[in-house]
Amino acid sequence: MNFKVIDLLIGAFSGILIAFAVCRIVPAHWNMLAGMIAGGIVGMSLKFALLILLAPFFGAFEVMIPLSLIAMVVGMSGGMAAAHGSVAHGWIVGAGGVTGFIVAVVIYQSNKKLVTFK
Repeated sequence: MNFKVIDLLIGAFSGILIAFAVCRIVPAHWNMLAGMIAGGIVGMSLKFALLILLAPFFGAFEVMIPLSLIAMVVGMSGGMAAAHGSVAHGWIVGAGGVTGFIVAVVIYQSNKKLVTFK
């Protein structure tokens, strides 16, 4: 079965979900370093939850590698942006979705280069 489109949608959805959760948890009055650490913790926590839900259906390594990168990048940068206070939450969530989609595309392209047999 071909899961190319679903992998990209999972990447975008997980980026949106992580960014939304980070925006809800990190208040605007925090230090950006504390926001980055809290965002990383929230991102990694959601990564494990999504991994448990999605791995039986799509495969552990097909889900684990993109989710790890998405959780780290979106969680930490979203936490810093949410702690800054001047960035709207909609922009952070949108950037999380775009980041998740881009990470999924980059991993798909790198996997395509690694496959040398037919």
